[in-house]
Formats: sequence, C-alpha cells, structure tokens
Amino acid sequence: MDYSSIYFNKNIENLTFQDIVHFFVESKEESSTLEFKSFSTRYGNFNANLEGVIRGICAFLNSEGGIIIWGAPEGVAVSGQSNKIYQGQLAPLTELVQKDWLINKISDSISPLPTGIKVSILRDNSNVVYVFEIQQSNYSPHQYKSTYWARLDGQTKPAPHFLVEALFRKVRYPNVEGYVKLDQITHDGINYFLDITIFIFNFTQLQNEEMVSVRLICPQGIFADSRNPTQSKTYLFDGHQLILENLIYVLHYGAPAMHSERLIFNPMVLLESHNNRVDLILSFGGKNSPLKVSTYELDFSKIDWFRMADPNYLFSGIEENAFPSEKQQELGATRETTLRTILKR
Repeated sequence: MDYSSIYFNKNIENLTFQDIVHFFVESKEESSTLEFKSFSTRYGNFNANLEGVIRGICAFLNSEGGIIIWGAPEGVAVSGQSNKIYQGQLAPLTELVQKDWLINKISDSISPLPTGIKVSILRDNSNVVYVFEIQQSNYSPHQYKSTYWARLDGQTKPAPHFLVEALFRKVRYPNVEGYVKLDQITHDGINYFLDITIFIFNFTQLQNEEMVSVRLICPQGIFADSRNPTQSKTYLFDGHQLILENLIYVLHYGAPAMHSERLIFNPMVLLESHNNRVDLILSFGGKNSPLKVSTYELDFSKIDWFRMADPNYLFSGIEENAFPSEKQQELGATRETTLRTILKR
C-alpha cells in the first residue's frame, strides 16, 4: 500500500519539508494508519523519543501499516473528544542522523526482523522531520522490548492476547529475497560478456526454506552455457532463460545461495533492435514461500571499458522482491482480465 501517495499525493521518496508544513495547515487526527510524533525534550533526548517511534513502527507492522510523521505539531486535546488535534507549527528535530543508521536501529530493535519500512528525512535549515512508511508485515507478530504492539482505536497500544494469538495463527512463510549482482563486463571485439551472480537469501531467523527454485530471463542476451549440449535442460527459449529447479535443498538464515552465469550480447543487435537496453527478470521461491520477482534494466550505452570490474553503473532501473500480485495491481490486472487474455474468451 502506497500510504504516502494516499496522504500526500506523491511517493515518500519525493516528499519535501514543505509538504509536511502544508499537510498540517488544516487540523489532522491520528487514525489506524496515521500517527504523529512531535519532538520534545520533555520526553528526553533523541534516543528516548526514538523509542516511541519504534513502538509505533512495531504496531503498524502488526496492523495494516501506515505513516508516522516524527516532528509533527504537538497534539492538542479537545474537550469531549478522546483524540487530539494536530495543526499548525511543526515540532521538528534538530538532530540529523544517516538513513542507514536509522533503518538499522529500527531493524535491530524489532523482532523478528522487519521488512517493508521506508524513511524520508526532510530538512529545512537546521530543522528535521522524519517520515516513515510501514507496510503490514507478512511475518507478524513483531515485538519491541518484549512487548507486542498494535494500532487500536487510532493509538499504539500493547496488543491484547487474542490479537497476538490470531497473528501467530496466520499462514507463515520464510522471507526469501533474491538479487542479481553485476560482477564484470568484458568483450572480445565481437561480443559483449556480462558476468553476474544470483543471490538468494532467507531472512527469517527461525524458519528454513527448502527446495528453492530460480528463473532468470534476459530477452536481449544469451546464457553462455546454453551452447553446451550437456546443459540444454537448464536453459529455454534459445538460451534466453535460465532455470534452476533446485538451486539449494535447504536455505538457512543469513547464508545466501549463489549461482554465477555469463551472458553474451551482440552489440549490433543490441543497438539496432533494443536501443542498448538490457532487461533481467529474476523470479524465485521455495517450498513454503510465495513467488517473488526482481527486475532490472541496464543501459549498455553507458559502458565504460575502464570500469570493467565494477559495472553497477549500468543499472538504470531496479525493482526487487515484489510479489506478482503487486505487479498485477500496478498494471490494473484483475482475475477477469487475466483469464480473458489467456483463455481468449
């Protein structure tokens, strides 16, 4: 769910400090998907205030996700209402921290390891506002400091026993993630050669995955080993698709399964038919985990032969670890349109 677009009409990466200022021109109330945190020394220093933010993130993970604005105006109680009103002047922070440090701090504080958290750090001179977008977790319940938290009646509260039980009864599966790393690009005067490595991780600490399978498609290139007759069963579509039916039998937490390949490209065909664009489409899953897709777009017009051992600059687009259902939603595909397209009726 793109909560930032819902509330600000733009994704979280494009937010500005003025967007938050304008957001609070009119009075706002917290909800099941919206929480406001003002910064105040009354609650201690940066780290003490951050604890309240992490509790909120934990609650959103265990609920339906949402947005936390840290640096929002101070809430004002309204007579006869249980909810506070937030409007007007922001109560921003003055301490600026690195995004990676902040994400690591949150990840290290919440168990099991959370995913689906984005943060935007917005500055106006010395004033800083932190905006967090949290997705509902597929691996809940999560806890922070030995307590399960949830959004109840628009507030972050300890989750009641029945809710924790319900979250534990959900279908659970390992969090398997897949990535393509570009290792090297070379040429022999006739063809380009791109060496890559596929990495598959299991980021669920107490649940192994089994029988992980992988497929990688490159419409513009051919896998070098597809020309080997003994490897023909591993490749389809004239060498444009790699199939690994059982990359690894058991995938443990943290230690990735790896597989390396070489792709061959004809420079003239690549330029004339594909405008030097290369696509890599990685799909993967296991016995207990759902299919995910990581897609990459490369721009070979940027090739620098003085940087053959570091070709990451070739990436022009990256979208990793998406569920196919998310891609279908982006494209507006439904059950009915999918069936009509495939069945022709």
